[in-house]
Order: sequence, then C-alpha cells, then structure tokens
Amino acid sequence: MSTSPPTGTPLAPEQYRKILEGLSLESIHLAQCIAEIDHHLFQAESLQNTPLRVGVHQEVTRWEQQGDVLTFWHTYQLKGKLKRKQALRIEAVYLIRYRTQQPVSEEFVHIFQQSTLILTTYPYFRELVDSTMRRMGVPPLTLPMVLVR
Repeated sequence: MSTSPPTGTPLAPEQYRKILEGLSLESIHLAQCIAEIDHHLFQAESLQNTPLRVGVHQEVTRWEQQGDVLTFWHTYQLKGKLKRKQALRIEAVYLIRYRTQQPVSEEFVHIFQQSTLILTTYPYFRELVDSTMRRMGVPPLTLPMVLVR
C-alpha cells in the first residue's frame, strides 16, 4: 500500500472516529535499530560545553491490511550535531499491528499516520533514545514529550 497523500474525497471526522473506534492495538515491536556515535567528537566538545543540536524525522515507510490486521512500519531517525559535524545517529523501525473491524481507506491511513500512530510509537522511541545514549556512555538525551513537526 502507498504512503502518499490520498487524492479522493476527504474523510469526514465522524467516519474517521468510527473506524478508529473499531481498531485495537495488537503489538508494537522494534524491527530494526541502528545507533552510531562519534565518541572523540563528544569528548572534545563536552570539554567546551558545546550543545548537541538534535533533529528527529519520522515517517510511515509502509502499511498494509490483510483481513482484519492492519500493519504499519514506522521509522524514526534522530541526528545529533556538534559544531556542524554529525556526532550521533539513532534510527529505529517499529512494526505496529492493529486489529480492525472493517477495511480502511488510504484517506483514513493518511490521517492516522500523522496523528494517532505517532502518539502510539513516539514514547517507545523516546525511551530507546534515552537508554541507548546511556549505554553509549554519554549523558542521556531527553526528547520532548510530544513530537512537533
């Protein structure tokens, strides 16, 4: 299935709510994780108290519905820079499964992946970043409670 914006008629809020009420979260799994850090850069810049500039990008890379199971592959990418040099990268792909009582449209998925899905997966990514930073031996990074685009 595609992740591009729908081109059909917009989904009414009542229709979205009805489909949403028929969804139940089945599972969230970490499907892939990549973490890289430049320890030399971190050590050199920590002596000068250079702040880490962080950017987070997220997207649904794929979704599909098979019968009553709706599956999303949701990717997060965090990059941290110190003085214009990349010092940190953490990427994660989550596999999220929902049970649904009815087929969903591309219009529904387009809205869902920009709102409800982020609210579901972002806390998992926040925890992953915090614990990964600790394991890397650098001060933990606490991301904002809500991911703002």
